[in-house]
Amino acid sequence: MNRTVVNIVIDLVASLLFLGMIATGYLLRFPLPPGSNKTLTLWGLSRHQWGDIHFWNSLGLLTVLIIHLALHWNWIVSVIGKRCHLIKSSQPSLVLSAIWTLGIITALCLSFVWVAQRDVQEKPRAICTNNPSDTQRHDSAIAEPSTAETKLLIWDDVYPIFVTNCLDCHGPQKHYAGFRVDHLDDFFKNDGNSSLVLPGQSSQSPLIAIISGERTNMAMAESHKLAASDVTRIKTWIDQGAK
Repeated sequence: MNRTVVNIVIDLVASLLFLGMIATGYLLRFPLPPGSNKTLTLWGLSRHQWGDIHFWNSLGLLTVLIIHLALHWNWIVSVIGKRCHLIKSSQPSLVLSAIWTLGIITALCLSFVWVAQRDVQEKPRAICTNNPSDTQRHDSAIAEPSTAETKLLIWDDVYPIFVTNCLDCHGPQKHYAGFRVDHLDDFFKNDGNSSLVLPGQSSQSPLIAIISGERTNMAMAESHKLAASDVTRIKTWIDQGAK
């Protein structure tokens, strides 16, 4: 095949793969935002599946770029090497320069992988700001609704529900809508709207409408819906005064 035709084909494939990366990156950032994997799909694929497509797109683009460099290696070595004063010979060894380049790139890639694996850390558990010393209560099991109705519930009895279901999007790392479930005061603050929790009035508290699925006119409404037993427990806490 003519060398010019090969170069055109390689450039077209690279352009398509690059556009594919932009498109899938957009999907992962906007239509399928973080935290939507269990609740949203696009054209039959979840966020994780689109993430796989994004990965293979990037791997394909890398492969095409390597082929592109191989086809132009003579020019790269001759022009760039001489202008940077890295090569003094009039006929530099293309094989030797390729070995050196591959070695450096491989070393950089392996170093990146090693550092990334080494520095992975488990996210710290958030602690209720109103009672930071009592961490053990956050790890305790959530009681059944029938138990909740027979005793006075306090914040530490319902906080584990929010840790399990809400902390990833409304916690120390991310706090969408400026709201954090590990800040008790955020449930009662008023920014011109009704507080999320109205003590003694669970039926009037916006929080219950959100976690029960009754409020549908909000972003990712379905993902805010909690299990019926959790909703009942939080209702009881509010009706008992939200202590």
